[in-house]
Amino acid sequence: MMRNLPPLPSLRAFLVACHSQSYTEAAQTLCVTHGAISRHIQVIEKWFGVTLFNKQGLRRVPTPYALTLAQELSDVFDKLNDIGFRYGNGGKNDILNISVPTTLCLKWLIPRMEDFYLQYPNANIQVASANSERFHLISHDDLIIRPQPQQQEYSSVVFLEDKHCLIASEKFLKRYNVTRFEDVFDCPVIDTLTRPGHWQQWLMATHLNTQRSFSRHYRFDHFHISLQAIIEGLGLGIGPVSILSNEINSGTLKVLFPNIQIVPISYYALTPLGVQKTKTHLDFEQWLTQQKS
Repeated sequence: MMRNLPPLPSLRAFLVACHSQSYTEAAQTLCVTHGAISRHIQVIEKWFGVTLFNKQGLRRVPTPYALTLAQELSDVFDKLNDIGFRYGNGGKNDILNISVPTTLCLKWLIPRMEDFYLQYPNANIQVASANSERFHLISHDDLIIRPQPQQQEYSSVVFLEDKHCLIASEKFLKRYNVTRFEDVFDCPVIDTLTRPGHWQQWLMATHLNTQRSFSRHYRFDHFHISLQAIIEGLGLGIGPVSILSNEINSGTLKVLFPNIQIVPISYYALTPLGVQKTKTHLDFEQWLTQQKS
């Protein structure tokens, strides 16, 4: 399997020489002689069949070809370092990097994480919250939680089904009587810029006039901000019932007209196809699918 690879010590010397752009500095970095670096570079040049360094005065500097090659090889060595770290110490160094939408992270995942660690006490999870449910073009995450299964570059595991309903805090309901659909027009309402059209869909589901204005309309950029405003009693909102189950069960929030459900949504654990699933990765996926809404 290693027949088509140049010697790794020579590759390492080549990378260091490219980075420092000096045989002398590379030799000092690797604690070898200048001649040893030169011999390593000759091995790599013979293997690739090109000249990788040109003489410039007393120095040897990498060619543009060498710099491009070094960049790609650096990515490979970074991957090897990552594998060595994660699988070292019997796999106990394994870190699972996951990206989770902020509201799902705060209101659904974190309250359940203690249960995960009780089952898998040696697991090491690193969570990054994402204000947008869209995908980033460049990502170093091992697992990405999103409501989008159609990405061809990912394998997917569905674990949560949800829907959106009208929600309000007890503080708000002490000031406003909301017993009929039409009552919403006499109340301040809260909207989220990243979730456009939710109020229009709710009004259509109740057969109310979508052109009629609310008494007051507050808008926030992200739902976790809107949610805090709803909890504080600033206005009525529309939110995901399963994700907010802790707030609903504790009485912090109340679902109004629960039969009116809009924007059904499914959340998926997505793994980039190039990522090899470790034991922690597989354990976390299985744990997600076992969670109740």
